[in-house]
Amino acid sequence: MSLVYKAEKWMKEKMFGCQTCGQCILSHTKMICPMNCPKGLRNGPCGGTLDGKCEVIPELDCVWTNIEKKKAGAKDLKIHLPPKEELLNTASYVNLVNGKDKATRLPHDFVDTRHIAASSKLADKMGRGEFVVTLEIPSPLNPDGLSRVEKIMARTREHVDAVNTTTNAGGVPSLHSTETGKVVMDHGVESIIQFCGRDHDKDDFLGEVEKAMDMGYRNFLLLTGDWLPQDERKVAQQTWFPMDSSQMIHFANQQLEDWQSRLGTVPFVGCAANPFSSPMDISVERLAFKRAAGARFCQTQAITHVPTFAEWYQQVRAAREDDPKLTIPSLPLVGSKKLFQVLCRLPGVYVDPSLHAIMERDDFQRASLDWAFGIAEGVIEVGAAGVHVMNFGMPPAMIDEFLTQIRGRAQEARTRAGLQFQPTKV
Repeated sequence: MSLVYKAEKWMKEKMFGCQTCGQCILSHTKMICPMNCPKGLRNGPCGGTLDGKCEVIPELDCVWTNIEKKKAGAKDLKIHLPPKEELLNTASYVNLVNGKDKATRLPHDFVDTRHIAASSKLADKMGRGEFVVTLEIPSPLNPDGLSRVEKIMARTREHVDAVNTTTNAGGVPSLHSTETGKVVMDHGVESIIQFCGRDHDKDDFLGEVEKAMDMGYRNFLLLTGDWLPQDERKVAQQTWFPMDSSQMIHFANQQLEDWQSRLGTVPFVGCAANPFSSPMDISVERLAFKRAAGARFCQTQAITHVPTFAEWYQQVRAAREDDPKLTIPSLPLVGSKKLFQVLCRLPGVYVDPSLHAIMERDDFQRASLDWAFGIAEGVIEVGAAGVHVMNFGMPPAMIDEFLTQIRGRAQEARTRAGLQFQPTKV
């Protein structure tokens, strides 16, 4: 261990809580070390941030919220790449001099690929302003569970435009998103395949996306990922995720021209956003950052309070009135008191008191469905591109009731708001 490293480590630990990544970006983060984020994020807060607190260790302030507050709204539409593993626990001053850290210390420009159209029916529908309905189906734990997916698709295929096939929901190991997606595609519906930066490095991720495109998938939701429940909650190099969502989006975006020319396919890349993160302007800027990185559409955290979504969405759409509306708010259908508690524990999810009150009622399932219709119509009236349906124990008949009615209700909601309605032909 060199004397330079020892001296730098001692000084920076005292001053900044340095985690000795060896490729220091303090000059870009207002002298607050971002590597004190348990996930090791280098481009902004994750979607689990509520009230400025860390998703992983709630008693701590979110490091990136503090950084963004000090930036005071300054726009920095460049991206930091994941740290090089070989530079961990080395002297950043030495790496600065010899240039070893240049690629990961300095931010990189984004690539503008807006002229390249995505090869997706969902992308076509959203680009035309059609109202879309997406449904979430968690991948089962093993192949036996695919029969459940088969039954859901047999009931819902006529009413949805695409299905999110989530992987490792709640951190519980499951079949990969692409395995569940096969059942969805067999029913003539597009899948939205999910990848998490928590689970892949760059080369592995790009290889998996290309493999998925070879299988016929066109829509991809790229997420940083939630903390795994079995992992100790702490700040250490061992906990850092290989990538964050913005880096994944950026890397995929860099490949679009190559994929288009070599495969004849361009993926429709999506991201997540949380309207309930506060301060709200940080959430709005975070989505703008992901859009600049190459995200084409967005699905939000569960929406349980329309006025908050409306305020957030107004800021998101500011000066973008002529752009296609590509934000799909998530809507929880809650029919189980046990799964309601699961919803309440999900990272980054705000559950409004109105839903808590409904869950105390004897007829909570019917009241919850009526509440969900109200939330859906509220977000549609302020311009949402569609709705993403998340089931938390609602009986199949009530899910079907929602799916068969929502397009008609959407038309009425858009008419009330003076918005043009484009029905989707599923």
